[in-house]
Amino acid sequence: MRGKLAVIAMAGALCACASAGGFPKTLPMEADNAIAQATQLIADAQTAGADSLAHDVLVNARMHLDEAQKEHIARKPDQAALHAREAIADARLARTTAQRVKAERSQAAAQAALQALPPNGGARCSALIA
Repeated sequence: MRGKLAVIAMAGALCACASAGGFPKTLPMEADNAIAQATQLIADAQTAGADSLAHDVLVNARMHLDEAQKEHIARKPDQAALHAREAIADARLARTTAQRVKAERSQAAAQAALQALPPNGGARCSALIA
């Protein structure tokens, strides 16, 4: 008897959990906020030079933003928010990639300048001092 009661209780608990699940619903305002954030981050990535330094990633960010805006117009906030979050991730990657490329170029320029210095830290000639 206790075994049957335990099975019934377990089945009831599983049904309760299953009925509460599903894809989380997104409010239209959340999609608006995500689209606005994606738009700002794409602009930030452009300012960082991602148009030339991380072009493909920035193109993906714009594509996801366009999809988010279309889904938002179609009153599909779940899909709009999802595409907006993808645009946010791509825009962050584009900005970071552009910053990394700039830093690597700056480091290479500094290294080249350091290599161009004369040996002994720039001392001209020890014969002149003596």
